[in-house]
Amino acid sequence: MSADASFRPTPGADLHRITGAQAAPLLPSEADIDRAARAPARLALTAALGLLDRDMDEAVAHAVALVRKLTRAPVSFFGAVGPEVDHYKSIEGVDAPLAETRTMAGRTFCHYTHALGRTLAIEDTRAQAPWREVPTVRTLGVAAYLGVPVRHQGQVVGSLCVIDQVPRRWGEQEIDLLEAMAQSIEREFALRAALRVAREDMQRQAELVLERETLVANVLHDLATPMLSLQLSLAMLRKRHPGEADALAGLGHATDMLRELVGALNGRRLARRDAPAAAASDAQAATSVPFGAVSAAQQEAEDTAPAQDGTAAAPLALDAVLVDVARMVQPIAARDGLRVQTHLDSGGHVAVGRGELLRVAGNLLNNAMKFSRPGGTVTLASGRDAQPGWVWMAVRDEGVGMTPEEVAVCTDRGYSNGKGRAHSTGLGLAIARQFAEQGGGALQVSSVVDRGTEVIIRWPDSGPGVQSPPHWGTPAQTAKLA
Repeated sequence: MSADASFRPTPGADLHRITGAQAAPLLPSEADIDRAARAPARLALTAALGLLDRDMDEAVAHAVALVRKLTRAPVSFFGAVGPEVDHYKSIEGVDAPLAETRTMAGRTFCHYTHALGRTLAIEDTRAQAPWREVPTVRTLGVAAYLGVPVRHQGQVVGSLCVIDQVPRRWGEQEIDLLEAMAQSIEREFALRAALRVAREDMQRQAELVLERETLVANVLHDLATPMLSLQLSLAMLRKRHPGEADALAGLGHATDMLRELVGALNGRRLARRDAPAAAASDAQAATSVPFGAVSAAQQEAEDTAPAQDGTAAAPLALDAVLVDVARMVQPIAARDGLRVQTHLDSGGHVAVGRGELLRVAGNLLNNAMKFSRPGGTVTLASGRDAQPGWVWMAVRDEGVGMTPEEVAVCTDRGYSNGKGRAHSTGLGLAIARQFAEQGGGALQVSSVVDRGTEVIIRWPDSGPGVQSPPHWGTPAQTAKLA
């Protein structure tokens, strides 16, 4: 480096670069330097980055090798000050034992770079105190030193340094290079920290999912016994009260629907688990519930879960399932002073699970009733779409309706406008949309304030002999419900 390119900051200027002569009178006491080196917050942050262990760091090693090559300095290294010794994640140009242990006890120039928090350029370490007293001046023959602090989250966690065995004027280009490489290390540390936070967040999410799955499994397990008891009690009541056949038939139908819904949920849960884990869990569950209750739950899981070999279950007759859904919600409609009417004329089949269809259609009807006024009518309908090869089901109410802005977000998970007569979790339409899309279809919502809302789900007709329909993009025009 020529003298014209050497580093000469203005004396007394408050710069992020400082010479040895300028730094000497600004240094804190030796005791303060030691206290700063042992500060718990700094040590914890440095250790979290892996800078206080003996493992090599590939990114740091690349930077250390590059600065040695480009500055032509005999030795380059990255140093992190620990509570007892300095740790060198990478060091180039030294012999054993330092090259092997990569640790050094006692005062080093890294301590001063850490304490100053600025780029420190010393041209001749022997020219003045305290530099001439640093042990490495004698043990390693350090005659010139250039170090740049490396920060993370506001703390100095290390320093990127080069040294020479002869006095040396550090040029601007050399200092620029070292500072640029120090910044690249800082960015690397920031990315690692962000990745660690992301992984921890993913772990927390996985734990929450496991907790939710465990809760669902426990609920499904605990429902098996009361459902069996309901079925047995209904059988006894039919024998003892033959005159109440109609009322008991409705109760029996509702019990059957509940059993199918639980079976569908259990089937989905089992399908998400590994086969060995599922077998072990079911074997354990079989020892804690009465015989018959387990058999019913397992049979429902087998009936509703996707086939293990990847084949789909037989398509469902859409209209037949919707008849059961309408019967299921009749008692709720009667309680709320509403009328449920049906117009089921699709004649089609859909490739979805029966339990899931019961749950989603029931939720849509319940949602419609929740937003209806007493005396109103809720309609459940089905039909064939104007575009060949597609069928649809629809739920329509005459309730409070929604604005265009509300329609645009009504299928977002957790959204609720608070207009219903009962609390809403904001999950019904989001689940329905997901269900429609998983079955190869789509969901559409239309609404007018104070006139009502209509939710339509369209699917490809999967009936026997029906050819696969073309991809459904723009909805075909369907006649509005009467």
